[in-house]
Amino acid sequence: ILYALSQAEGKGTEIIFLNVQPNYNTPYVKRFISPEEVRKIQEEASQEVFKHSLELTKNSSLPIITVLRTGDPGREICKFAQESAVDAIVMGYRGLGAVKRAIFGSVANHVLHEAPCPITVIP
Repeated sequence: ILYALSQAEGKGTEIIFLNVQPNYNTPYVKRFISPEEVRKIQEEASQEVFKHSLELTKNSSLPIITVLRTGDPGREICKFAQESAVDAIVMGYRGLGAVKRAIFGSVANHVLHEAPCPITVIP
């Protein structure tokens, strides 16, 4: 976050924090929880994620925007970048182990190969 701020300062740009929550709106889940309740849970989880980021940027003069999307994180990040014509993506990397990465894939790897703009991955 601090790296993104340092790169954006003085360039007349904005910072967008994008959080992608899993899509729990499946037939099985709908049997127990309404779509509205699912959305509320996703929004609460997203706000918790944004809390730290917003704290780090509270003294910045840049406009800060938060966006919640649902779906596959890698695809949604790339789709949002395309739709919003972002200049660059700065993202963290959790460092899944080899087994988990083989099973689940890597969001950072997907974005590195599919994004329509330059990417910086911060370990």
